[in-house]
Formats: sequence, structure tokens, C-alpha cells
Amino acid sequence: MVPSQPHITSTYSLLHLLRPADDSLMHLPATNPQLVDEVVRRVGSGATGWAIENSRLLLAELAGEPFARLDPRSGSETRLVESIALWVVLRLSGVRAISGLLSAELTNAIRERIADSTTVDHLLRYVRATHASFTSELFEFCEEAVPTEDQPAMMRSISADLFEGMETLSAAVTEKFAAERNRWFAGPVGERFELVSAMLKGKPVDPRKAMLQLRYELTLHHIALVLWQDEITPDGGHELDTTALRLLDQAGCSSMLLLPAGPGRLWAWGGRASDRPVELRRSGKPVELPAHIHVASGLPGDGLDGFRRSHEQAVTAERVGRIARSGPSGLCDYGDLELVILLGDDAEATADFVRRELGPLAADTRTMAALRETVRCLLDNERGVAVTAKHLHIAKNTVVYRVKKAEQLLGRSLREDHLRLHLALYLAGRLGSAVLAEPDPAAGLENSIRAVSK
Repeated sequence: MVPSQPHITSTYSLLHLLRPADDSLMHLPATNPQLVDEVVRRVGSGATGWAIENSRLLLAELAGEPFARLDPRSGSETRLVESIALWVVLRLSGVRAISGLLSAELTNAIRERIADSTTVDHLLRYVRATHASFTSELFEFCEEAVPTEDQPAMMRSISADLFEGMETLSAAVTEKFAAERNRWFAGPVGERFELVSAMLKGKPVDPRKAMLQLRYELTLHHIALVLWQDEITPDGGHELDTTALRLLDQAGCSSMLLLPAGPGRLWAWGGRASDRPVELRRSGKPVELPAHIHVASGLPGDGLDGFRRSHEQAVTAERVGRIARSGPSGLCDYGDLELVILLGDDAEATADFVRRELGPLAADTRTMAALRETVRCLLDNERGVAVTAKHLHIAKNTVVYRVKKAEQLLGRSLREDHLRLHLALYLAGRLGSAVLAEPDPAAGLENSIRAVSK
């Protein structure tokens, strides 16, 4: 509870009362540290920390409809929301124009959204919802910090400042969205992108004309890739192209189509005439990727339907791979993730299934993780204790002890409903914290290290 402060006569003076609950977030900004320093110089570290902290809290609230297409885990969404929060406190301090550093952050966040079917209207709704949430938070703080008789005037001042600030922000977002889209999809690249987008949506196209424009035969057997970078670099497009060509060659493709899908993002297809390309995970060679490049792959398919289907699978593998643990190489392979995708289509239902089946074993702790890994490995190896011990590099007695402990926590034998148990353990292993439960502090002794070692 913030104590009441006398004579808070301006929004600028109100800003200096704002404080984050966790000061450590000041050292972990998503936006450019130079921008954060600029804001600190203008409004102080308290208001800046408050803005960064509340942007993190707000991301989860905005993850559902109508904003489900915007991923709260992606760097661009985090930067966008944090940029809006920093603009809010700057605006209340008297700043009227968006600075160069803030403008660059908005541009970078918008740049990553260009190719994912986000429209400017959808993006503006997201920006307005974010801005409104910060306004609401400020009103609540005002009710706690400002004397009752001064609250109406203060709230009117906040409303007026942020209304004008929202107009400035909306105009900037609209202008940047149009500029980035024109920059990336003008000319031949844009024409090819529009043609492929129409094909992916199932719209009728002339196959012969499409082949001539794309220089790629649609009657082949195809495999699709989606490649993206953590951070957009000046030479990033070349690196994405080189990586895609190498991987498609590894899959046995003789024809290749590369299509820029926005900054730091590439769609790619490879084709063969005689038979299907090889899935990358089954190519017999390790999939080697630069540290800052990620790849999602679909399954091989035939003709135009296979062209579409493999791309849809690659996009799905990317989405799920951002949550699930990818393979050793970092490849998000649809075939490898297919069981997670089919079983985990409903995120809430999947988490409920895992928690119900595993009970105390679903706690998101290292102790329970060791028990889950041991039981899953045992079931993977048809209850072979020696094989499990060798695979996990632990003693056979430790395997036996952990299994007994897991059965105690489950309240049943591992042989009972073993298929449901196996699936729940598999989903927990691939999806991690997304489906696990918060640890129960009351179960401290039960979850002690004695549960996993002897």
C-alpha cells in the first residue's frame, strides 16, 4: 500500500512515486538499454522499473483472444509492450514526440510481425489494449497515492495526456507498419509472396503461370521449412538462404524455392521428381544450425496439396517448438513433435490431463523432474531396470527406489493405466512448465532430495 502523499499536483510528480515490486527487472529490459537509460534520465529509475515490470505482467493477460495470434513469448511482443509502457511514462513526464530510440524499437517490433498475417488494424487493437491497461494501472495507483480531493483533477490530467499520447503512438505504428510492408513486399519479391500466399490459402492459381513466376515446379514431391533469426542482422538474409539451401540439399532435394517472409524470416521448399525428400531428422546426418538461426520443418508431401500441407506443418512445428523442447540440434520437426501437437491442441485441457494423471509428480521442481524422467525412461524401455539405469547413468538401486517413490506419490502401480501415465509423462517432458503445476510448499519434506537418491 503506497502511503498518501500531499500536494501531488502534476502527473510528473506522480511519476516519481512509482516503484517496481522487483528492482531486478531494471537490469533485464527487452528494449535497447540505451532507450531505458534515456527514460531513466527523464522520469527516474522508479517509474522506468514500474513500466518494465508491468509490461511483463501484461503480456500474459493479452495472450488470449482476440490477440491469440500474437505470441507473448516472442521477443517482438515483449519489446512492443515494453516500448508502449516506456512511452506512457515519457508522455506523462511532458514528452510530446516519439524519440529516435523509441521509434527504432517500435520499428523492430513491427518488422517481425509483417509476414504472419497480422493486419495493421489487429496490431492497432493490440497497441490500444496495452495502452488502456497501463492507463488503468495508473488510475488505481492514483487512488492509493493521491489525496481524495485531488484525485479527480489528477485523473483528468492523466486521461488528457495519455489520450493525446495514444493518438501519437497510433499514427507512428500505422506509418511504420505501412513502410515496413512496402519495403519488404514491393516489386518481384512482393508479387511472389502474394502468389504463394494465395496458393497456401487454397485460392485457384494457374499452375503453369505459377511455375514460371516462381521458377519452381509445383507437381514435385515437396518438403517445407520455416527459418527465422533471434535478432535481425545486416547479413541475416544471406545466412538464412545459405542454411535453407544446405538443409534442403541434405533432404535430397534437387529443386528449391526460397521466399523472404519478412525481416529475419524465410519460407523455403525443396522438391524431388522421383520420390519424396527425406525428413531431416531421418537424413542420417546431424542437422547443424548457426546459434542464432532456428528451423521448423514439415513432412514430405506430394503436388500442390503437399506443398501447402508441409508448409502448414512447418508453421505449426514452429509455434509448438517455441514451447516444447526441440531436438538436440534445435530443429523443430513436425514429425518429432506430432504427438505433442495432436495430444496438446487444447493447451488448457492438456495441462489439466498432465496434472490429473501425475498428481504430485507434476510439480515443477528438479526433484519431481528426476522422478518423471526415471519413470518415463522405464516405460520407454518396457520396465527394464538395467537398461534404464544405463541410459540415465545411475545405479539400478536408485531406479528401483525412484520408481517406488513415484508409485507412492501416484497412489497406484505403474502398471495401472500405464498408457495414460506414459502419455502424461511424455507431454510433461516436451512441454515442461507450460503443463506442470506450481510446487506445493507444504510438500517440502516429501519433495526432498531423498526422493531421488539413496
